[in-house]
Amino acid sequence: MPPRLGLVLESPRLDVEDAGFARPDLEASISITDAGTLQILSKSYQAYKFTKDGMSRTDSTIKTPNGHQFYKISEQDVRILKTLGRGASSVVQKAYFPAASKFVAIKKINCFEKEKRHQMMNDVKALCDIPNVPGLVQFIGAYHAPENGEIAIVLEYMNGGSLSDVTAQVKHIPEDVLSRITAQVLQGLVFLHSRHTVHRDIKPANILVDLDGGAKITDFGISAFVDNTLAVCNTFLGTVTYMSPERINSQPYSFPADIWSLGLALLECATGQYPYDASVGPLQLMIQVVGEAAPVPAAGTCSEEFCDFISQCLQKDPFKRPSADALLKHAFIQKFAEQPVDLKIFMKCVFNPEEWLEEMAVVVTSRYYSLMSAGKDKLALLAALYTDESILSYEGVTVRGRAAIMAHLKGIMALHAAFGRAEHKVEHLDIQKLHKDGCALVHVEGQIKLHGVGAGLGGSERSVFAEAFALRQSSRGEYYITNQLFMLLR
Repeated sequence: MPPRLGLVLESPRLDVEDAGFARPDLEASISITDAGTLQILSKSYQAYKFTKDGMSRTDSTIKTPNGHQFYKISEQDVRILKTLGRGASSVVQKAYFPAASKFVAIKKINCFEKEKRHQMMNDVKALCDIPNVPGLVQFIGAYHAPENGEIAIVLEYMNGGSLSDVTAQVKHIPEDVLSRITAQVLQGLVFLHSRHTVHRDIKPANILVDLDGGAKITDFGISAFVDNTLAVCNTFLGTVTYMSPERINSQPYSFPADIWSLGLALLECATGQYPYDASVGPLQLMIQVVGEAAPVPAAGTCSEEFCDFISQCLQKDPFKRPSADALLKHAFIQKFAEQPVDLKIFMKCVFNPEEWLEEMAVVVTSRYYSLMSAGKDKLALLAALYTDESILSYEGVTVRGRAAIMAHLKGIMALHAAFGRAEHKVEHLDIQKLHKDGCALVHVEGQIKLHGVGAGLGGSERSVFAEAFALRQSSRGEYYITNQLFMLLR
């Protein structure tokens, strides 16, 4: 007879919000000012405000004179490159953040859908409380896009994808690599649990990796805060396939639920196969998890240390599962801690040369326009983008070689300075891979805006331009400009 399942399918009360910031039981959940500021009050009475220029929060625990923290970033500060994924009411995009010289991931959520807004606010609150901690994805900021009713959360970009992506490429992850990745994930869990937070959705798709082998937990949308380490949760949220037996069976749960999910995820990554039969549907899957013995690797397929690590994570009794801190001291982690494991070589399995070329093209052109906008004080830094064979054609004038190009750019900067500071704004960028390895053709369209004197002379403040760059990779791996063509359109 299958085990009796008393499932409690509750809707989560992760936040209680109020437009007027007075009583948390009012029906109104958000308010938007005439200026487009979106205001939300969380259950803990932290006030969050989202504008097109960033996000601020007010909380007595913030160590500033007024308990106020501001994250300044806007749609104008990033360059959207492509869409990474799309859901019914959300989209994730890859973008470049020139001010920080790095790529970011932007998660955009429809803030008028209550359930999504609850998850978004849970994500934001958890991320705001996380400094730059190993094992946890870094929060950069958030802003409101009033024209389409979206909140955009800006996070660090992990260029290796998720463990789910890696497993799809290699079928199973070697133990030495998995040990190093697990150690980083455990560090993230140690921090979360020390802050009384249960993630509740640990799975391969929520463990992100980069091409250097760094691993970080993401997606805190359904995480739960517990008052102390003895407190428990009672809501039924998360991915059923990685859910612990006590959660499925409607029993109170806490931090050990994350340990079960981690063990199941690691077993899948090591063997290349989810250890239960998920084809039978959610209900039958839950019956398997609750009623059957915990899964273990097939005999002879994994080391003794890994098998013991998994068996400890997958203890049916949550009180018998070790803490994340204890698991960091396990033999499976310690065995490879001092060994020379080259994660970079392994991560080549998900390396995409075309995407890498696109990223380098974005970096080079962004650096070029940033330095051109900075004026003559930064002129010398442009020299690194050219060689003695580089060619520049600027409004019909063609020069060759680094020295001649630098002299010509110096003259252009001097002309701009006579009319005011020039700001180059890229509005469209298109990248094409050329037939030669490591070469790309970049088409740019944008505006040059004059600030200061030029704006008051009766002429146009903005000039529209088009520019093309041919880029090549040097033997040292750096990219430089071989050919460049600039034209003013109006």
